[in-house]
Amino acid sequence: MSESIVIGMDAADLPTPVLVVNAGVLRRNIAEMGAHAAALGVALRPHWKTTKSAEVARLQLNAGSVGHTAATVAELAALAGGVSPSVFLAYPPVGRFRVGTVIEASRTAKVIVGADSVDAVRDLSDAAAAAGVVIPVRLDIDTGLHRTGVVPEVAVAAARAVAILPGLHLDGVWTHEGQVQAAGTDPVERHRRGVRAGEVLVAVAEAIRADGHEVRSVSVGSTPGVRSAPTVPGVTEARPGTYALGDENQVHIGTIAPEDVAVSVHSRVISTQPADWAIIDAGIKAMSSDGSMHGDGRIGTVISDGGGVVITGHEEHGFLQGADDPRVGEVVRIRPNHACGVVNMHHRIVVVEDDVVTGLWSVLARH
Repeated sequence: MSESIVIGMDAADLPTPVLVVNAGVLRRNIAEMGAHAAALGVALRPHWKTTKSAEVARLQLNAGSVGHTAATVAELAALAGGVSPSVFLAYPPVGRFRVGTVIEASRTAKVIVGADSVDAVRDLSDAAAAAGVVIPVRLDIDTGLHRTGVVPEVAVAAARAVAILPGLHLDGVWTHEGQVQAAGTDPVERHRRGVRAGEVLVAVAEAIRADGHEVRSVSVGSTPGVRSAPTVPGVTEARPGTYALGDENQVHIGTIAPEDVAVSVHSRVISTQPADWAIIDAGIKAMSSDGSMHGDGRIGTVISDGGGVVITGHEEHGFLQGADDPRVGEVVRIRPNHACGVVNMHHRIVVVEDDVVTGLWSVLARH
């Protein structure tokens, strides 16, 4: 596909399905989040799993980000390889391949790791001591999501155990307040959950300090919670990711305006034979199968003229329902449920301005 896409091409002529990002909207989102973090006086460390793009990472750094957050060691290695000066691996460094990548990446960038137990960092401790390096560690705190993280009641004991391990340095605490998104379309409840997550994390940090340990970083992270959790005094860092591109789920719950979504998938109608739907060339391999906050199982929402919903998908076929007189060959633009998932399905981002192709950016560290 890449050979048939050239700079200056009209977006209407792109081979489909194709991942497209509006450069103007992307730049605006990055600038606005940089200004928001600066106004709060917190460091901004965007989660890079959303874009997996070196070009976007550099735009974020230019807008004031202190570094980036990674979900995988593949992302860590890509970022540490000359893209970002500081990377927080927000995932337990369990397994030889993760430990080895952390040590190697620490030679070219400042690397911080997150974990919720001594067992999760014991091998890293041994490897760091053997390599003669010191790796900062942030203790993962469960503030309500119930995925990973120690409960606040045992956080001091966990921090004490991590702090004595050789080759490691207790840097601070962190959380992913994913429970904010689970509040759905209720803005009051979303704000309450975000503030509560920030308050819990700050209280844990203060308790660890009272136990005699330095806590430099108090880090929260989510796009739905970025207007609430980082406003709590004592929070030092925010790690939103989806904000850069936006997606349908964020539009639906009201955390991102429709005009602030930079990403879409362009697809063509390939069949109108069934009476109940049209078939497009964007199935789950183009859209991903990430769930919809609408609760109706859709894998995407059409935002171009004619409308409709991609109600489900096979690998290479999407089922478009509710469109106004779809025609074979017609191009539809689809807003994906989840930006992070859909980017990972593609090897390249086509960047457009005024519906003209201005860039081709590689998607790195796919898995």
